[in-house]
Amino acid sequence: MSDLIKKLIYRSNHRGTKEMDLLIGGFANNNLQSLTSEELKEFEILLNFTDKELSSWLVDNKKNIEIEKFSISQKIKEFKLKF
Repeated sequence: MSDLIKKLIYRSNHRGTKEMDLLIGGFANNNLQSLTSEELKEFEILLNFTDKELSSWLVDNKKNIEIEKFSISQKIKEFKLKF
């Protein structure tokens, strides 16, 4: 496992809210090793959004153009539906 993936998994599981730890961390734990380098870069950028922004988009299903412009966002949404 690369250092980048280890770092992203850690950041994903230590977000600040339990809900985002479970959703974003769960996605990271289950998917990061199969992502392309471009998707990993996008995921790293998404981790810079606040829990409030991610929760509003992911849990409350509110549109967020800044998040949805990344192709990885669709994979995260699909993971959430299976969660």
